[in-house]
Amino acid sequence: MKTATLERAGFRTVGDLANVTREQIIRIPTVGWRTADLLSENRQALIDASDAETGTDWDGYCETTRIPLLPHEGRPRSGKDFLASLPDFLAEVADNLADETFSAILRERICQPPERQKTLDEIAATTSPPVTRERIRQKEKKLLGQLTGGLLNDTYGTLGIHFRPEFSIWWKRAADRLSHLEEIEFTDLVEALSAEWEVPNHAVITQLPIILAIVTGEPQMSGEFRAASRVDPRLFGNLRGEVLELPLNRLRLGRYAERLAEAGSETVGDIVVRLRAGSLGARGGKAAEVAAMHANQLASCLRDDGLIDWQSYRTANALSCLPASPTVNAAEFVATLRETVCDLLTACRITKRASEIYRLRTSRTLGSQMTLQAVADALDTHLPTVKREETVFLSFLNGVLIGHDFSKLPVWLDDLWLEYWDEARASYEIARDNYGEFSENLAWKWRLTVRDIGKAAPTIWAVLSGYPNDRRSKRAISKAPVVNPIIDPDPQLPAGRIRLRGFRRVH
Repeated sequence: MKTATLERAGFRTVGDLANVTREQIIRIPTVGWRTADLLSENRQALIDASDAETGTDWDGYCETTRIPLLPHEGRPRSGKDFLASLPDFLAEVADNLADETFSAILRERICQPPERQKTLDEIAATTSPPVTRERIRQKEKKLLGQLTGGLLNDTYGTLGIHFRPEFSIWWKRAADRLSHLEEIEFTDLVEALSAEWEVPNHAVITQLPIILAIVTGEPQMSGEFRAASRVDPRLFGNLRGEVLELPLNRLRLGRYAERLAEAGSETVGDIVVRLRAGSLGARGGKAAEVAAMHANQLASCLRDDGLIDWQSYRTANALSCLPASPTVNAAEFVATLRETVCDLLTACRITKRASEIYRLRTSRTLGSQMTLQAVADALDTHLPTVKREETVFLSFLNGVLIGHDFSKLPVWLDDLWLEYWDEARASYEIARDNYGEFSENLAWKWRLTVRDIGKAAPTIWAVLSGYPNDRRSKRAISKAPVVNPIIDPDPQLPAGRIRLRGFRRVH
């Protein structure tokens, strides 16, 4: 239908054409008999489908004119239903467009999240015959304009489809709310749409790429908006303080945990704030990319009560557990401690000979302990090397078992097993570097004999002090992780302004 031609001739509404004859339409330049006949048929079908009391029967009209009425099924009764139906709706639109290039643009770009959108060049190469990138860009702009026109103003151009009023009304309501604005802050836009559709902010964020394509008339979002669209919507909700305060070194971020800390992000809450603000994107480097990916993974492990399901987190990261069998009491802890720590050192590969040095020297009592030189001879290396490696792996174990820095751990540590380490730390602080008093305190605390404690005391002392057996420590044990204050859990959204190019209704 030559809509633009008719509008230039002064016919802008169906009412303008109500009393116009077929012969009068033919007199309009470039309008032929075929257009005149089609217009007459459509006008009569609309008259037949209209009733003064019940309105227009769009199902009947579209059936008569053989125009697809979309969506085929379902009339959203709430904002939640409307947003959830958007992907399927656009897929239906793509299936019913006569222009195959329009369909490809809709399926491969507008309906896809930013990271999976095909480029203009990729779509251009698949057309038959191939066209230029600029031609695809022009068609994309035209398609978005016609989609917006159909949803907001019932002007469909060449789309050859019709939208159900029960569906398009949600767009029209939002457009009416924003019709007085030329541009808007991103935060204000999301909050306005959330209020109009009566849904939480994260529900709008879920469909962010599609909404922004209609709102702005542009399929590509700016960098901060693109970053926000990749964030798990659950991170835009009200997260529990326990989650926000969680130190990043409790997560398996590897060396990136240190880089993030240097950049001022030490807790999950710090990362969430940056994600919500759209400031943790690809431009932040590999550390930012890993942090965003890990935050989304953490969001997928949230329980219904808002806390983290650590079993799901462990499964998601394919972490085996140490000790292999859950610790049930203190007697089992001390009996298996040497073997478990040896397994931990083997799994972590802190130094080349860490597990052997630990087994031959660090884990033993003074009477059975090998000297540095004897260990060096046994391992065919040098005394300074043994000393250096022992210092390195004891520092690492202290950070893990006392400081709870799990960022580089390739395994999962049993919770109760770690609790015994916390209790041992308390006894160590009371003993004031006195190995004998330390052993006696542990024996009394855990209701064990001094002989039983003797199996584990050398290892515990070495990890806490940094030195094997009963030598005095020259450094303090790891301090408990510093927890930042609870941040405001109210959703924070990306800053910036967007132009509402496509989101203007014609009144």
